[in-house]
Amino acid sequence: MSSEPNPRWSFDEERAYEAARNRIGAVIAAYSARIWAAEQAGADAEADRLAAESAVYEELRRGLSPDDGGEIARINAEFPALLARVRAG
Repeated sequence: MSSEPNPRWSFDEERAYEAARNRIGAVIAAYSARIWAAEQAGADAEADRLAAESAVYEELRRGLSPDDGGEIARINAEFPALLARVRAG
């Protein structure tokens, strides 16, 4: 019997997972800024639309696991461009 640690995920898998969670968080934050701006402008319908879009990413972040290698790779590849689009409006 070995006393060596046997982590469930490799260091690289854990780093990729954390990067994906951070990218999702950045998208959610960008949506929050746009929601706040829409609310300040009295554009309630736009704020509601943005909140609904943001909720999809909040759910994605809640459900993401280090076991989701394909989804993590997709997020890390696609979300920088998504973040730029959300920020640009």
